[in-house]
Amino acid sequence: MNGDFAKSTIGFKLYYFGFIIAGMLFFAFLIPDFPLERFREVLLFVGLIVVADTAQISLPRGGASIYASSPFDLAGIILLGAPAMVVVEALASFLTEVFLQRRPAIKFAFNVPLLIVTVGLAGMAYHAFPDEWTSLDSPRFLLPLMVCSIVYYLVNTIAISIVIGLQSGKSPLQTWIHNYMWTSVHIFAFLPIGAILALVYTYAGPWTTVLFLVPIFLARYSFKLYIEMKEAHINTVAALTSAIDANDPFTHGHSYRVSRYALRIGRAMRLSARDLEILEYGALLHDIGKIAIQHDILMKKGKLSDQEFMTLKQHPVVGAEIVENLKFLGEAAQLVRYHHEQPNGKGYPDGLKGDEIPIGARIVLVVDAFDAMTSDRPYRKGLEVERVMEQFEKFKGEQFDLDVANLLLDLVRRGEFPLIVETDPTTAIYESLRERL
Repeated sequence: MNGDFAKSTIGFKLYYFGFIIAGMLFFAFLIPDFPLERFREVLLFVGLIVVADTAQISLPRGGASIYASSPFDLAGIILLGAPAMVVVEALASFLTEVFLQRRPAIKFAFNVPLLIVTVGLAGMAYHAFPDEWTSLDSPRFLLPLMVCSIVYYLVNTIAISIVIGLQSGKSPLQTWIHNYMWTSVHIFAFLPIGAILALVYTYAGPWTTVLFLVPIFLARYSFKLYIEMKEAHINTVAALTSAIDANDPFTHGHSYRVSRYALRIGRAMRLSARDLEILEYGALLHDIGKIAIQHDILMKKGKLSDQEFMTLKQHPVVGAEIVENLKFLGEAAQLVRYHHEQPNGKGYPDGLKGDEIPIGARIVLVVDAFDAMTSDRPYRKGLEVERVMEQFEKFKGEQFDLDVANLLLDLVRRGEFPLIVETDPTTAIYESLRERL
């Protein structure tokens, strides 16, 4: 980090040190209201947060993490207030960063003020509500707690996104969307835990807070198993896609490019996150059935005989049978089976027409053809994009789905559909799939 920091831009350094100074000033602003009579409770929460932070969950995207101490932060804000919690986080984060995680000084010098600002602003947001709204005697306190959680989440993730963006030269907004927006589900899952913790603390006594460490560590273990399972899924898909490339070196990288093009179309069509995931899996594996086709047919440079073409036309069926045997890929099997079906009913293997063809398969058909026409082959050079567009204009509504083809044409005309040139498709596939964790 020290070497990277020395090479960083002036803008990054100004923000970094400016935030540290702002955090120190904010701490000085709140500390006069520190409740000395509750110092023992402060020490209790310091201990709880230090222990909970050992259950930190490292997420697969962009170095993001979920800290299991978040419920204790929220409960502490309700019970002790912002001035007490900035002291709690100052002590807890210092102990965690220096003695447990052994981070370099330049890192914990930023992280400690970051957590001070996070809990301080979140605490101020909670206690800005009237007393009757923050009292635990009524479920109305959940509304201020929701506002508090939103502030807690946004302050922390936006501040880090700006750091990452300035250091990497990327847009902080895009960094936040890519690395952190999806973690909101996990963060807000801690809200009811924090609320229950505060209620039990108030009505059953401080000792009960220790009991909450057990389910938090169990939740961390369960989430860790989930991440490992998803990693196994990624490795499986990446290995299958590599097998496709190895089986037909003339189309090396084709599956990766088709998946990227399909996602562009899918996002432009505003498909759901789940549908995009299925679309990506189906696009990556659309040609998996070709591993069962004779090599001399795949490698043949001239025109296939009728018998050879009949054999080749079986690859969607074979591919679907392979994919549907993997439970997590089951929904992608339809895309694999029907990616050669055409709106006019002249496709294969089942001769489906129009809306009978799943939307994902219609997308894959279009982008599969787009990549096939624009890519070089041993027997020909790839066509110019203008020539390819002429083909889509000519055959849309017949060979290609009208809506998908029109969307592709529109994106190309607007300059939003550049050709993909990858150097290592296997690595690119692995990295792109990790974005879905």
